[in-house]
Parts: sequence; structure tokens; C-alpha cells
Amino acid sequence: MYIEATRVHGAPGAEQIIEWINAHLDMVRIVPTDIGIDQQRRLEEGRTIRGLGEQAAVEALDRFLRSDPTAEALLLFEDTDIERRHAILDERVSVISTGDFLRELEAAGLIQSTDYILDQAAAQGRNVERPRHANADSTARERLRGQLMRRDSSEPEH
Repeated sequence: MYIEATRVHGAPGAEQIIEWINAHLDMVRIVPTDIGIDQQRRLEEGRTIRGLGEQAAVEALDRFLRSDPTAEALLLFEDTDIERRHAILDERVSVISTGDFLRELEAAGLIQSTDYILDQAAAQGRNVERPRHANADSTARERLRGQLMRRDSSEPEH
């Protein structure tokens, strides 16, 4: 997914993603996957990479979940392709769109406006989906809400 987000130099947000990752190497780990290696080879050969980003995410999640039987994961997606693959994901993986994720952050008081962020992203040429509460994975939203509440209650009072 790193390749997908940063491979086109000059694409909206690509440089900011690279800068953010470089500034947070203590928190970010880029995990090579067999599918990601295939994706890179296909890019170099000028072949299609359609769907490989989602497959690489599933491969990384599967590896992570096999390493720890108690692990849980939250998968943020922007592309509807991942929704079609949802059935093949482990039940410990919650799936939520970027828009719904932002809506939960807004509800927790961590950001001021989901709409503002999505409007800014769209204005910069990003293909963003608006939150679809009716279709969102309710388990994902409940898990995220619980984590946000735990984070909020563990912060010191100002």
C-alpha cells in the first residue's frame, strides 16, 4: 500500500505521506509482502497492478494475525474493492472506510470536521468517499469507538 500511495511523484498527498512516514519511523513499519514484490515487478514491466494493493493488505493482515492469536486489526479502506474481499478476512479484522473513520474521530472530539477534511482532500484531487453509516461495519465502528474512549480517558486533565 505504501507503493500505491507514493509511486506517482507529484500525485496529491504522495510527498506528504513520505514525509510523515519518515518523521514517524518509530511508529510506522512497512511490511514487505510477496504480493507487494509482485506489484513492484509489474510496475517496472508496465503491467497492470489492479487489485494488488488490497491483496497485499490482506497478506500483511493474515501474517500479523497468525503471529498472535489474540491480535485484532482495523483496516481502513478507500477503495470499494476491499469490501468485496471482506468475506475472506479473519473475523478479528474490522473494516471501516476512511470517511467513517473520520466521522468517529469527529464524534470523539479528536477532529473538528469530517466534511472539512474530505472537502480539502477532494479539492486536492483525491478520490474520497463520504461516510456511509448504513453500510459501515458496525463492529469496526464499535471497536474504534472503544479505543478512542480508552485513549481519551487515559489522557491527563488540562
